[in-house]
Order: sequence, then C-alpha cells, then structure tokens
Amino acid sequence: MKIFSNQGKFNVFLIFLVLAISSSLIGKLTSTYDKNIIFKLEVIDVPKDKVIYEKSRDSVLLKVRGYGFNLAKYYFETPSLEISVKKLKEINNTFLWDQKENFNETKLSFDSSVEMLNISEDSLFFYFDQYISQKKHIKPNVSIDYKPGYDSFKPYLITSDSVTILGPKDILKEIEYVDTEFIRLNNVNSDVNINLNLLKPAFDDLTFDFTDVQYKLEVDQYTEEIINIPVNILGGNNYKYNFYPKELSVKYFISVDNYKKTSPIDFRIECLFDQNQSVLIPSLTKKPNFVKNVKLSSNQIQLIILE
Repeated sequence: MKIFSNQGKFNVFLIFLVLAISSSLIGKLTSTYDKNIIFKLEVIDVPKDKVIYEKSRDSVLLKVRGYGFNLAKYYFETPSLEISVKKLKEINNTFLWDQKENFNETKLSFDSSVEMLNISEDSLFFYFDQYISQKKHIKPNVSIDYKPGYDSFKPYLITSDSVTILGPKDILKEIEYVDTEFIRLNNVNSDVNINLNLLKPAFDDLTFDFTDVQYKLEVDQYTEEIINIPVNILGGNNYKYNFYPKELSVKYFISVDNYKKTSPIDFRIECLFDQNQSVLIPSLTKKPNFVKNVKLSSNQIQLIILE
C-alpha cells in the first residue's frame, strides 16, 4: 500500500510540474518583449537594367518589440529585412538608405505582428552596375586525336562564332571570350558533329542568348606527297653569286580527294640575300590552303659570292 501511495504522490508532482512549466511558457509567449535580433539584408524592387553587386553591410541589428510567440520565429533561422530601392537616393551608382529619411517606409513594410523600433546603422549603401549587352567571341575547346591516315584539312565550323551576353558593364569589360566545355575525341576517322555547352565566366548576373553551339569538322583520309620546288633568292642584284641546292623537296599531307590538285606553281620557296652570310634560311612563302604538315628537305641554302 505504501508503494502505491508513493506512486500517486509522484504522479501528482509531475502534473503540477507540467502545469507550472506550461503556465510559465504561456506567460512568456504572451508577454511583450524588446529584443535585438540580427537580420540579413535583402534588396528588392531593383530596376531591370541594374544589378546590385555589393552592399555596405550584409546584415543589420534590429531592435524589435512583440509578443513572445511572434518573436519566437526569429530564433530558428536568420530572418531577412527587405529594403526597397524605389525611394532611395541614387548617387554615383549607389542606392543610399538613410535612417532619417527611409526608416518609416522600411518600418511600414516590416512584419505587421512585430514593431520595428530601431536599426543599428544610420546609413546603408547598395552599389549597383548598369546592365548592358555585348557580343563575345566563342572559343571551342576540342582536342582531337586522329586515327592513323586521317586528318582535317579545313577549319572547323560552329553555328555561331559569338554569343550576346547581358550583364553588368564593368564585368563584361573583363570578359575577353567565352570558352566551351572541353571535349576529347580519340581515334577519329570520320566527320565530327557535336554540341558544345558554353561555359559561363565566374561572375554572377550574366545571361547568354543561347547556351550551346554545334561544332562541325570534316575529316578526310590523307596521303603523303613530295614535290620538288626551285629556290628563289631575293636581292643581291649587285653581286655575282651561286647557291645550292637549287631546289628543295617539299613534303606534305593532302587529302586523298585533292592529291591531284597540286603542282609546283602552287608552292614558292624564297631566301633573302645577305652578302655577310654563307648560309641562307629558306622559307616557304606560298602553299595551297588544303595541305598540312608541310616540311622542307633542308633548312639551309649554301651561298657562294663570286665577286
């Protein structure tokens, strides 16, 4: 019987304890408090042709008054204070919030269940930039390893060589070109036709008018050809001289479809005469645009001045 008596007393104690805690909690929730709470700043009503890129402060300390249950929500996560730029002063690409001039408007837009008493800052600055649009060159980032006997002899094609970017003026000045994603293709023996995504530069508030381009490249089977070309000496009209070799072999790659299209007149090798040198450096100054990997059989021409 004594055990049951003790158990009953404990249960009564628990009931009174719960009632006391509940009464205290309800009292706190229904009482009015003045609290200092940190709010993060959010800028709203920014014109479409402008963008906020920096603030003088990211957060402010607000003194607020309200019932406990209304203030409780601010303790679970950092609340936000919205500042509208509609009636702020605009000075040199800066929106100025002034406590004397703008506090009442900010107070009216605040949570109606809580009274805002004060903001810790006398003034807040929101720096903006003007939106403009500019075209930027697109730089494809493609690496191709060809299957032996294959190569490309024409430049690649993309659906657009530039993209229009909408963004802050100062940021667009820093962008020289736009890269695509990196693609590596191995053992290629046929035409390439792929989509490449554009990579946005590491800046905020940029909009592209499109996000990818189509990349095309013709790939052909090639053959290696060798042709003999005479060497031309430029200058030296007042001297008698001899030189050798008189011609050089030119080795090059050409697509199978075009290998019959070349002749010696499509190439030209020249050296600049220099009476103080016994060895001249030949240079290939003319070649067809559909050949690749052009090499001369020698990079020296022996010069002998007779008189």
